[in-house]
Amino acid sequence: MRPRQSERWYALARGILRRLRKDTTFGLLRIGMEVARQVDDRLVVEGLRTGLLATAGAMLPLRWRLIRTMLAAGIYRPGLAQAHFRRAIDQMTMLAHVFRAGFPDSGCPERFRFDESFGLLQQAHAAGKGVINIAPHLCGYPIYPPVVSQRIPCSIYLRRNKDPRKMRINEAIGLAGEGHLVSPPPDATRAQRLQVAIDVLRAGRLLYITPDTPRKPHEGVPVTIFERQVHFPTGVFVMSLRTGAPVVPTVWHWDGQAYRIRYGEPIELARGGRLKTQARDATQRWARDVDAFLHAHPEMWWNWLDKRWTRVIRNGLKI
Repeated sequence: MRPRQSERWYALARGILRRLRKDTTFGLLRIGMEVARQVDDRLVVEGLRTGLLATAGAMLPLRWRLIRTMLAAGIYRPGLAQAHFRRAIDQMTMLAHVFRAGFPDSGCPERFRFDESFGLLQQAHAAGKGVINIAPHLCGYPIYPPVVSQRIPCSIYLRRNKDPRKMRINEAIGLAGEGHLVSPPPDATRAQRLQVAIDVLRAGRLLYITPDTPRKPHEGVPVTIFERQVHFPTGVFVMSLRTGAPVVPTVWHWDGQAYRIRYGEPIELARGGRLKTQARDATQRWARDVDAFLHAHPEMWWNWLDKRWTRVIRNGLKI
C-alpha cells in the first residue's frame, strides 16, 4: 500500500474508532441515567461505585493514559491516578443518587461544607447586581450549583454543545439537580451568548460558570496551566464590566469526610477603563490561581482525560 493511501486508511480507522467510542459513551450514560431513575435502594447505587472503581482499576489503557498526562504535567505521584478515579467516580455516584431520589433526598447536600468564606459570596450577592460564580471543572461540579442554590438562587450557564446527544445529557443532569439552566440559542453570536448571561445577572441571581475550557487563540487570551500555554475565554469578565456584577472564584476539595468549599475575594473591575485589557488581566490572574490549586489538589480536576487538555499537556511546549 502506498504511503498516502496508508495514511488515509489510518485516519479513516481512527475516525471510525473515535465515533464508536463516542457512541458507546453516550449509550452507557443514557442507560445509567435510566437505571438510576428506576432504582429505589441506595445500596444498589453505592454498589455502582464499587463496580466502577474495580472497572477503572482493570482498564489499564485508561489508567496509563491518565498517568502519562499527569507525568507530562509534572505532578504525578504514586496513588494519584487512583485518587482521581475515586473523586471522578464519586461524582458519577452522586449523580446516580440524584436521578434515583431527587436532589433533596440524594444525600449530596450533606457531602458539601461551607466555611466562613461563604460570607464573601453573600456580601457580593447583597449588592443586588447579581454575582458571577466561577470555578474550574472540579469533580463534583454538576452537584455544586444545587448545593449553593439552597442558600442563594443559582443559574447554570450551559454551553451549547455541537453534539445534540451531549447537550441532552447535560440538560438532564442539570434538571435532575433541580437547577435553573440558561443557554444561548443554536448558532448564537458572541453578543447573544453574553446577553443570555447578562439577563440572569440583571435579575439579581448567581450565575455559575466553569470557564477553564481551552479555546482557539483568536477566541481567548493566553494563560499558563501546568507550564503550558492555553487560551481561556474572557467572557466572564466582560459580563462583569458590562453589568457591574462581581466575580467570585470558588474551589473545593475532598478532606476525607466532605467537600470543603472555599470562596475567594470578589473581583470587581473598574468600569469605564479599557475593557479588553481589564478582562485579559483578570482572566490571567484567575488562571494563575487555578494552576496553583491544581498543583495542590490535582486529583480533583475532572478534565484530566479531556482530549483537548490531553493534547495541550502532552504536546504543548513548556513555557
